[in-house]
Amino acid sequence: MADSSSFSFTALYTGETWQASGLSLPELRTPAGDVMYRLLGPAEWASKAIFGTNLRQMLVERHALIDRLAIGHLQDWPDAQILEIACGLSARGCRFSRQFPELRYVEADLPAMARNKARALTQVSGRSPRHEVVPIDILAPSGPLSLESVLTGGFDRTRPIIVITEGLMNYFPRTVATHVWRRLAEALRGFPQAAYIMETYPAPKPRLLRAAAGLGAAALRLISRSHAGIHFRTADQAARHLAGAGFEAVDIAWPTDNALLCVLDCRTGGGRVSG
Repeated sequence: MADSSSFSFTALYTGETWQASGLSLPELRTPAGDVMYRLLGPAEWASKAIFGTNLRQMLVERHALIDRLAIGHLQDWPDAQILEIACGLSARGCRFSRQFPELRYVEADLPAMARNKARALTQVSGRSPRHEVVPIDILAPSGPLSLESVLTGGFDRTRPIIVITEGLMNYFPRTVATHVWRRLAEALRGFPQAAYIMETYPAPKPRLLRAAAGLGAAALRLISRSHAGIHFRTADQAARHLAGAGFEAVDIAWPTDNALLCVLDCRTGGGRVSG
């Protein structure tokens, strides 16, 4: 089991949800995550009964949809590289490295979390030498931990790149997130082709569900001591905003039968997802 001391509450719970859904590895399980998963079981059951969905379902659908979009790009760009920012307890790097043996997969997180994730991954047998973990601070304006430094110093700029952020950007105020998106779009123009995959949460239309989402966001802000919230009223508004931040094309992908979240596939340099 991974040491849980450097992972946030949300990372622990999300990681255990992936464990329960067969999307993770035993080496990434944490005792704290297991306890949280059990304690929140009744609340998740009630949410499913009342609203037809719950946080666990959304986490699994989000993860699977991001997988599908990233794999689509890898099929289009066989020599692509991947940077997953705020990797937390995701096992995507291990799963993708096994599926695509020649893939260079770099996971990145804040220094303490990156060290903990790297230690956990040393327990994974058969791990690809092309799979690594590095520290990053996407809010750093410069220096070795900055977004630009990680992208320019750690990747082959003659090859396509795929950048993934999952469960990250909604923790920032929209003004801060927009600044990061603009910096990322500018940095990705240095690659022949690039894709950035992220999720967003359109405001629910049913009044009761919208109220529940608002309460959930408020609780998350309290627990995580962040500015977590909903950035955009609609998926189209989100796509226009990312295009305005500098991405040349933005597509919207939805999970099956779930309008509470969508994933944006933002690109520079041409290229699009297969299928």
